[in-house]
Order: sequence, then structure tokens, then C-alpha cells
Amino acid sequence: FFFLSPITSLFFILSSFPPTIIYQFMSSYILHTPAGNFRAFKILIAAEYNSVPISIPDFDATKATSISPTGKAPVLETPSGPIFESNSIARYIAKLRRDTGLMGNGGLIQEVTVDQWCDFASNQLELPACVWWYPVAGYMPFQEEAYLKAKKDMSAALSILNRHLEGREYLVNSQVTLADISVASALIYPFKLVCDQKFLEPYANVVAWFKRCVQNDEFKAVIGEVTMCEKEFKAKGQS
Repeated sequence: FFFLSPITSLFFILSSFPPTIIYQFMSSYILHTPAGNFRAFKILIAAEYNSVPISIPDFDATKATSISPTGKAPVLETPSGPIFESNSIARYIAKLRRDTGLMGNGGLIQEVTVDQWCDFASNQLELPACVWWYPVAGYMPFQEEAYLKAKKDMSAALSILNRHLEGREYLVNSQVTLADISVASALIYPFKLVCDQKFLEPYANVVAWFKRCVQNDEFKAVIGEVTMCEKEFKAKGQS
């Protein structure tokens, strides 16, 4: 006869369950974020792919401020402590499971390739995108000079993306990774509100890839159906 330690016994018991059940046994995750926050989309979509249950309470800015060292949302509560910054949270959720391939095929090169596109989304897409669509949503006043620069910078970023996607289904390999999730999440509101058919005409590869991404059930579970912008919405004060 031999005896197993409680930890070893628990491991053997949990190994017979599917990943969804295991995560429900092992962890509890709470995401503090305003409703519709595009920076939270990548976190929640990654969670859908990895079958990681995340609860989202009604947003309490005071609560989020008390949890995050920066005082900003989104912030994720985990059993090991809070995680702030949306890219870090998304990477954490993506790395909870390796079998789904969200960080690539397991090799270092693919993992850093995923990382570089996540950084591309944050550094090259989010700023011009927000400067363009925020005035339409009433989040900031419209300024003509900023608007024109945002469109120029968005065009430059989409050109890079379009060239890279030539002959490719997805950004890193033949499946959705966190790279696709992060870049697509940064484009959801621009492509719904301001990047109309005329503007996107030179970027056919990007449009095909974006539509391919958002048609996946894991995307739809978070963002619903995406209707592409046919004609640019104008901000208050925009001619």
C-alpha cells in the first residue's frame, strides 16, 4: 500500500476534469472595468479562448482606484494579488493555458512575436484611434489638427499591418493568438464608428483579417456582432 499527499491527490482528481472546471476549482478572478472599455476586450476575449471564468461587477471607480497602484482601470483581482495594465492582464490570462496557443506554438520566438504585436496595438494604434473616435463618442472635444494627424497616423499603422497580413490568415501563425486579439480589440470602435469603406479601401488584407477575427465565437461572446462603418460618424463641431 502507498499513500498520496493531499496535494498530489488533488492533482490527480483535477486532471480528470476539463479546463473550465479546473479553473472554477482553483481560482477566482474579478475584473474591474467600465462597461464597453476596449482595453478590457482583449482580456475577456482571451478568457473566452482559455475558458477562464472572470466576474465583472458593476464598475466602482473608488474600488478600482484602491486596488490599482496607478488608480486606473482595468485592474484584475487574482488569488495572488491585483494585476494592473491591460496588456499585462491579457498576457496573464493567455498564459494560464499553453494548450490553446494564445502565446504562440510554445517557442520563444513566437511568444515575443505575439508580444510585439500587442505592443504595436498599444503604441501605434490606440492613440490615433482614440483621438479620432473619442470626440464622436463625446469623450473629448473635436480639434481639426488632432483629427487630421490621427487619420494620418492611423493610415501609417494600417499600412504596416496590411503589408504584414499579405498571404497570412492571422498575425503570428495559422490560428488566433493574443496578438490578433489585442490588435483587433484596438480597432473595434474605429472600424464601427469612423473608419468607413472609403478610408479602409487600401487595406483589404486588414479588413479581411479583422472580419475573420470578429466572426469567431470567442470574440462574439464579448463584443457581439460587429457592423462595419459605412460612412464616418462626425463629432460635434466637425464640419
